[in-house]
Amino acid sequence: MEIEAMQAAEQTAPGSRRRTRRRGQGGSIFRRGTNWTLVYRTPDGRQKWEGGYRTKEEAQKRLGAVLGTIRENRYVEPKDIRFRDFCDDWMKKSKAILKPKTWASYQSALNRWIAPNSDERRTELAKARIPLLGEWSICDINRSTVKNFVDQLLARPELSRKFVKNVVILLHRLFEEAIDREYLSANPARKLRLPMSDSSDLSDSRDVIVPTPEEVVKTFAELAPTYQGLLATSAITGARRGELLGLKWEDIDWLNSMIQIRRTLQRLPKALFEGGLFRGVDRLSDTGLALVSPKSKRARRTIEMPPKLSDLLKALRADQKYRENSFVFQNEIGQPLDPDGVYDVIHAAQDKAGARRFGLHGLRHLYSSLLVASGADVKFAQERLGHASAMTTLNIYTHAMTEHGREYAAAVEAAFPFVSNLLAERQSGELSEEVVN
Repeated sequence: MEIEAMQAAEQTAPGSRRRTRRRGQGGSIFRRGTNWTLVYRTPDGRQKWEGGYRTKEEAQKRLGAVLGTIRENRYVEPKDIRFRDFCDDWMKKSKAILKPKTWASYQSALNRWIAPNSDERRTELAKARIPLLGEWSICDINRSTVKNFVDQLLARPELSRKFVKNVVILLHRLFEEAIDREYLSANPARKLRLPMSDSSDLSDSRDVIVPTPEEVVKTFAELAPTYQGLLATSAITGARRGELLGLKWEDIDWLNSMIQIRRTLQRLPKALFEGGLFRGVDRLSDTGLALVSPKSKRARRTIEMPPKLSDLLKALRADQKYRENSFVFQNEIGQPLDPDGVYDVIHAAQDKAGARRFGLHGLRHLYSSLLVASGADVKFAQERLGHASAMTTLNIYTHAMTEHGREYAAAVEAAFPFVSNLLAERQSGELSEEVVN
């Protein structure tokens, strides 16, 4: 009995050899069939197996990551929770942090590809050999599984590369949430990059028609004044469609010749308004239109307004019948233009003018090209377009309003002679009414 007590004391003593060799710091990998499996011990000494890795390198990388969390006391015991149930729960709670259109796009991707609820859709995906991630336990989804899922989506001709990239972003966000809830210890979609292809650099913009300045001028000539103002402002500022339609007269600083982007106008399914769960959404009466905050912090910005565009907008305001209404671009009853109906009018004008059918997003591309051609660097163009940037250190050297900005804005405006021509046709002198905020 004395010997047994001494052995027990030796095993549990703080400085003993048994304690210095911590459990879980070793592991192994081996091949099982066509895949690789890893084995390791958890901090409490239990043996864990993980399989399904397509290559030895993937298994080694995963084993190293697991052992690292054990050594650093960050190990999380995987939870046996079905991924579809986890996704459903996150989507219910995410309405408080997501914009309505982002939430709807996430829900569509989940229902169609990631975690479909219908048996019919799951059968379709299974026949196409697309992994049914929604049916997996969240702790069994590894990087190899995610890579295989993404590769299968990329092979689908009906899915754009941009859509697949957005799916990867959603998966990364879901797995990060799972880590926060201590369901996982590592994100299987972390730094997952789409494989390069010969046309990958063009795939995101292949459907965007970028007009020439001449096509913009021809289209402008066939439009009514409100749509002329919309087209001119889009071409000269590069603002997004929703940002333009959400503009109010209070957003225009006549004194400093600046346009402030503060909101965006969107048409949303009425079901998304139920319960008022989305924050920052201002519904316009009982319509499907709503004012939503810009898509990112960088999208909330200020853009220089060159002189001729300023004169055009002053003329537009002077001619508006419902001047008590605050929107810059109004329909015949003083309400903001419907985002879904704008292109019907613009495309009809383009057909009449013999120009290609381009949209306001094509004008953003043209605006960016004209900025660079006028001498603006890429950073300046990024800021005026409201794109998010990872190069935050450069923000120290940028400002909301600069003399260079005015020069670039004037250069872009000079590419479109229709503003000057229209003003010359309306009157040769000054406007009959000065509009100042």
